[in-house]
Amino acid sequence: MQFLLIDALNLIRRIYAVCESQYGAHSNEAIEQAVERTARAVEKLKRAHQPHYALAAFDGDSSWRYDFFAGYKASRKPMPEALQKQLPRFVTAIQQQHVNVVRACNEEADDVLATLAIKANAQGLNAIIVSTDKGYLPLIAQGITVFDYFTKSPRTASDIEEKYGVKVEQLWQYFALVGDKTNDIPGVSGIGAKSAQSLLQAHQNVASALTQQPQD
Repeated sequence: MQFLLIDALNLIRRIYAVCESQYGAHSNEAIEQAVERTARAVEKLKRAHQPHYALAAFDGDSSWRYDFFAGYKASRKPMPEALQKQLPRFVTAIQQQHVNVVRACNEEADDVLATLAIKANAQGLNAIIVSTDKGYLPLIAQGITVFDYFTKSPRTASDIEEKYGVKVEQLWQYFALVGDKTNDIPGVSGIGAKSAQSLLQAHQNVASALTQQPQD
């Protein structure tokens, strides 16, 4: 059984960016086209994956992550005001495709979708997350499909190894070592991509590297 999980803002903001480039920033036509294209995108996703269940998640007003790190997303540009004001129309457009919409308080969409995907997968459902957000990629190691709507293809373990130079099972540790610039999360001081790749290629995990006895 298929469970389709859509990262709504990830999809909408990328569609809206294209519409802005075509029809002008903050224009009514850009909004109209974005709403229509989002509805078509959801329809295409349903047709392609034939899900038994489908859900789209939006971010809540805040996130628990700021309680742990005040600098989280500090340099992230806010959503365009024109788009923010019209989000209810996007919610309606998605619901009209018979897809449930959720927006959890103090949670980001990726937390909600990842949790649901893991629980669904444990119950034998084939969970498919639709997003271009790299934060979902470690879930591939647990048998969850991460699908890129814009390339019309799933991300694979081979893709991960080719792009990041580590196995998909090690990806979350790679991200912890190098940090995440898009979310302003720092990594380990003095470790960049090459160092992280070398460490994880030589050791199964960071804990193993830390406990290894130095050579005489």
